[in-house]
Order: sequence, then C-alpha cells, then structure tokens
Amino acid sequence: MLFGVLAMAGPAQANTLAAKADKADKKAKATCAKVQKAKGSAKAKARVACNKAKADARKARSKAASGYFDVCKRGCKYRTIHEGAMAAGKWQDGTKERATVRIQPGTYSEGVLLHGKKAGHDFDGLTIMGVTAAKKPNPNSRAVILDGTDAQTIVSGNPGWQEGDPASVPANNAIEGRSVNDLVMKNMWARNYSNNTFFVWASTNPAFDERCDGYVMDNLASSDTRSYGLFARNCYGGKMLNSEGWNHGDSAIYIGETPCDSDDWNNRNPANGPCQANPKWTLVSGIKSHQGSLGYSGTNSKYVKITNSAFYNNGAGLVPNTLDSERYEPSGDLIIENNKIFWNNLNYYSTGSPIETVIGNGNPIGAGILLYGTDGVTVRNNEIFGNEKWGAASFSGPELFGVNTGDDARNMNNSFIGNKMGRNGVDPNAIDFFNDNSGGGNCWQGNTASGEVTFAPGNGSVSLSSVYPNCPASEVNWVDVLSVDLFAGLQANASLTDFENKAWKDLTTIFGVAEVRPSKLQECAWDIQTPHPAYPGFTELRADPVSGADCDELYGRSGDPQLPPRN
Repeated sequence: MLFGVLAMAGPAQANTLAAKADKADKKAKATCAKVQKAKGSAKAKARVACNKAKADARKARSKAASGYFDVCKRGCKYRTIHEGAMAAGKWQDGTKERATVRIQPGTYSEGVLLHGKKAGHDFDGLTIMGVTAAKKPNPNSRAVILDGTDAQTIVSGNPGWQEGDPASVPANNAIEGRSVNDLVMKNMWARNYSNNTFFVWASTNPAFDERCDGYVMDNLASSDTRSYGLFARNCYGGKMLNSEGWNHGDSAIYIGETPCDSDDWNNRNPANGPCQANPKWTLVSGIKSHQGSLGYSGTNSKYVKITNSAFYNNGAGLVPNTLDSERYEPSGDLIIENNKIFWNNLNYYSTGSPIETVIGNGNPIGAGILLYGTDGVTVRNNEIFGNEKWGAASFSGPELFGVNTGDDARNMNNSFIGNKMGRNGVDPNAIDFFNDNSGGGNCWQGNTASGEVTFAPGNGSVSLSSVYPNCPASEVNWVDVLSVDLFAGLQANASLTDFENKAWKDLTTIFGVAEVRPSKLQECAWDIQTPHPAYPGFTELRADPVSGADCDELYGRSGDPQLPPRN
C-alpha cells in the first residue's frame, strides 16, 4: 500500500483562555515599553494606554484562572481527579472554552471515566496533567501516581447507566476517554490496574456516533497492568510521547483498529484504494517499553510512525498484527525507524517471569520485530541486536492453518532498509532476518552488520535472493499473492507437520515455533548468549531458563542438526 502524504496529527489546542491571557500580557508589555520612548503629550497618552493594557491583562489572567481545576490531597477544591475532571467537563460545556485539570503530587486510588456522550459535559480538548505543588508542569512523571489497587471508577450518569445500578465499579483503567477528541494526558504514573492505564477509544457501533481523534499522551509512566499501558483503539491520529512502560501482561504501547473511510474497507480489491484517503497519522516517539509480553502491539493498526524509542527485555519487541478480533483488517501503512530494538528474550511462559501474561500459547518470542500479516510496513534505520531467535521477521497467518478467517493476514509490501544489525558484532541476533516466503512485494536493502547480515535459509530449495529480494520491489495486491508457502521450509516444514491435529514438531519455521507446546520450549531453538554484553543505561532481564533436558526429551533436540547448541 502506498503511504500517501505523511500528515502527523497536530498538538491539541491549549487552554484558550490561558492563551488569550498570554497574548494580553505580551500586548501590555509592548504597550508599556512605548512610555519610555514617548515625549511630551505623547508620553501621557502612552501611559494611559499602558495602564489600560495592564488592566486588560489582569482581567484576562483572572478569567483564565477559572479554566484551571486543581486537585490535591489537602488544600484544593477537589480531592480526586474524577471530581476535578467532572467539574472541568461541566465548565467546558458551559463556556465552550478548554480547561486544565492540574494534579499536585500524591497517590490517587481511583479510575477516571470521561464519556464524551455524558449529558451536560464536554471533555473535548481537556488537559489532565501532573503539576508541582506550585502548580507548574511537573517534569517528574512519577510524582503524581494513579494506583488501581482496590480502586473504583464512578460510572453514574454516563450513557447506559440507570437508577439502581451501582454508582461505581472496580477500576479497570486509570483514565479512560471514550468518544473524546483532543484529550491531553501528561506527567503522571499509573500502575496496578486490571486492564490498562491510559486508554482512549470509540465504539465501532455506528448507532453510538462516537469518535476518537487527536489525543496526546506525553511524559507518562505505566506499569504493572494485566493488559496494556498506553492504549488507543478505533482512533484517528494522536501522539504517544516521552513515556515509559513496563510489567504489562500484553504490551506497554497498543494502537489498534485504525478506522477507515468506509466501515467495510479491505485491501482485497485494488479498487478499494487506501483505508483513509487523507490519512491522520499517529506519532509514537521517545518511548521506553520493556518487561512486557510485547513492547508494541497493534492489531489492524495503520498510519502509525514509531521512532526514536527503545523496545527491550520483552518477549517480542514490536508486533503489528492482523487478526479477526478487531475491524479494518489488515495492519499496515506503518513506519518503524530510528529505534533501538534489543534483548527481546523474556520467556514469559517460563517460571521466574516478572509479568503475568494474558497472551495464550502460540506467540513467538525471542524476536525484535514480528510483522504478522502486514501490508506496507517500512522498517528502516533501526539498531536491532541481541535477539535470540530473529532480529526482524515477516510472515502470513493463513486461513488454511485456521488462524485468520478471510485470509486477510498476508505478508505483503514490507521493506527492511538501512538497519544496523548486531551492534557492530558485539551483540548479534541469532538470525537477523526471517521471511516465510509467502505473500510478495517484500524487500531488503542496505542492512548492515559487522560481518554478513544473516537470513533464515529454510530448506535450501528456494534461493536466498528469491526469499529476500532487494529493494525497491514492485507493489503487489492481495489478489496477486498467496498466504501459504510450503516449498521454502520457512512457514512450516511439511514433513514434520501434522495438519489434521494441528501439531507442529519443528523449531525452525514460523508455525513450528508458534505451535510448540508448552510454549516455553520455544527457547529450545534460541541461540542463547547469557549475559549479553553490557549496554550503558540498560539492564538485561530474563525468566528462568528452560532446561536442556526438557528440550532433548520432548523435541529430539540432540538428533536435530538444525537446532543450535545451548550455551
């Protein structure tokens, strides 16, 4: 798919009254500066103008103060974030201006639900941010803590709630913005929630007439959740910036179900054109994502640029994927560039893992990037090293194998360009690149290592140059390619595959690895280098190693020359 014009979502508009006050202050300063230069009667007129401008600035500043809703543990009008946010929503609805909820340092045990259809409230453009005790933006994201332990979310008064229903429910999320546009969340740490921390979304049911657009998540910390951290679903463009996530059951960053111009869009017919004719892009930048099942996950995500971030110590680093569980298949039209992607070897299926995953058996681990059934992903100029299965892999999810109804998950039009593999030979990947040889239009160009860049070879019946062609490659359409390839020995090894019982017995193909049971024994096929060479500013994290005896006994490791020796 062609990317079209890259138009990132702009920043959400600031508190408009505050902006007007700033403008009035500047005008007063400029007007009063003329007094010193004026002479005679002009000086008196300049002084009158100065005094009027000062008075106007004072009025504007006083009016702007009404747009701030201060929350703190003691001494503020509002003691909870929910109270401050609800008051701000009412104020915005009445004034048509934009408000800011300022949260002073402390721990707040609550969940906050902002429903864009709540009567008498307007949350569009609202800013919720952690501040210092002096009410200034707080660069320390961990000073304001939202803790989900035994927390409740007040739901009364929202659409669907009726008299007699519970007024509150256990808090699944720290802050949830449903059908809210231009919501800004900054300078906070959320932890210990059963689902997610910072969550924005809109229903796909057209009867609800909901929309999510233009959110900003900046300088946030997210940890210790059952599912996700920073999470956007069915949203148009947004930003996730300068934030850190760890200890998530799924991924610290999730962007999924990117909406299309038409609800029934798919890429099967070239005449359908792109998902969005004028794409609204999401920017993910300045992120540290670690100690999760995945670092980034995006089911059917599109128009996302991920840059200048670090994904490490996860089961797998970045995993854009195509699944039936969400609308607008497939995932694609993504840019992954200028990131550090390393040590994604956390065997969360094993004992000793710091996370309790919600992912069932079957997710490959030990990889930096996994492109699962994507169409049009550019992976360029990243540093990828120390991943013990693959540095970057691309593959289909065939309907024939029972994993994707409609066969939407085809490996198409992905490019890997200019990536630096293996940290100049200090910390190599077991294999730099894997491709299952299904689909088409994929290409590799300008990737470097201290020696030769390595490619998973398969059974040797198809040449490496055919499996991994140079860029640029001609773009293919869904109707031009297949999701199944059993010739190259990369997608599945037919001689070791029992399709009837869905039993894969090899550890060198993508479905062989994914279908190993128990899943922790994927580690049997890793080229383990422990510990990895030190990398300044980062500490390696692992689960308990799987024993060589388990590998040998269950999967005949000692008799399979394709499997690497365990160190």
